[in-house]
Amino acid sequence: MQVKEVMTSRVISVEPDATVSVALAKMKQNKINQLVVMKDNRMYGMLELKKIVTKDLDPATTKIEGLPINVPSIDANANVESLAEMLLRSGLRALPVMEGTKLVGIVSESDMMGMAKSSVRDANTKVSDICSNAEYVTKDASIGKVKRIMIDRNVSRVPIVDGGKVIGIVNTLDLIRIMEGRERMPARGGKLHESGAKEKINIDNTPAETIMHTPVVVSGDEKVNKIIDTLRTKEEIVVQNNGQIGLVTPRDMLEMCVASPKKQVYVQITGMHDENIEFKARMDTEVSKFVQKMDRSVGHIEYLVLHVEKMHKQGTRQKYSLRARFKTSAGLFVAHSWSWKPLDVIDDVFKTLEREVDHVYGKREEMKKRKGQKERYK
Repeated sequence: MQVKEVMTSRVISVEPDATVSVALAKMKQNKINQLVVMKDNRMYGMLELKKIVTKDLDPATTKIEGLPINVPSIDANANVESLAEMLLRSGLRALPVMEGTKLVGIVSESDMMGMAKSSVRDANTKVSDICSNAEYVTKDASIGKVKRIMIDRNVSRVPIVDGGKVIGIVNTLDLIRIMEGRERMPARGGKLHESGAKEKINIDNTPAETIMHTPVVVSGDEKVNKIIDTLRTKEEIVVQNNGQIGLVTPRDMLEMCVASPKKQVYVQITGMHDENIEFKARMDTEVSKFVQKMDRSVGHIEYLVLHVEKMHKQGTRQKYSLRARFKTSAGLFVAHSWSWKPLDVIDDVFKTLEREVDHVYGKREEMKKRKGQKERYK
């Protein structure tokens, strides 16, 4: 299947001299997290919603011009397997589609869910085995706290919990309301305060539940093949499993598609294209050590997927995020870590995976021993 078969040919765009409020209105109306910026009928860059809603700026006066980023593009005739890998490598939710130098479409993670149903491996896997643990808040948490979690933890979705039950979720699209609605925002008690009112609202102190939406919630026993269609129209699915709260997104499905095992190839690393030599060398070393150790201790390894992403800066320091997904015959293991020190992130992720593997395989060995003892006494 080619990219042009899954892309959206209707490209929503904005010009660089427009204000942020214009861009936000288009993103909200079309439910998109990335917006193409065009100048003189040529692509100027891509505007990312997360980088706008977590900033303290005035959308009515701030021009878009300095906010777009340069992004890779994909050819309309490329295959969807290459597209999935490019989306994962770039860390973007959508990519522009080109025919030569002409922009002909846009393709997103959600667009890929149609092909994912036939391409994803282990479609009967339980969602509890692939979901990532969610950073969540209680119903009385403020919007400011949600924004801090998004920045510090490099996430785009934060569930709202009351009494152990998920009652809502806030994602980056929901945060548009706090930027476009400075004139009319629900304050504590649900009252609306008009622009210019004597009692000004500190939006960051407004309860997050005032902007949350109702999420799709499934149990941990739900199978992957049952949720793929839902991810074509929903940004996320919340998983409640034995008191734990997790999230599944279209990106998780893409990882399961590209992680099909190839002979003697166990590893896929994305997000490392612009990293320094020391970081790349350490990653290669730790990956090799981990794979060799797991190969000796657990036997057949199906795949190891790693995604590196740079988070926000503080002065000259750069915060890093590393997500890992590791599949063996005993199941799937997921780890996520973040730190100002990239080498510490690598160490932490692999130590977490090792602990999880040791725990699961230790249980299996114990069960085998018990079964053997029972057989002897029969």
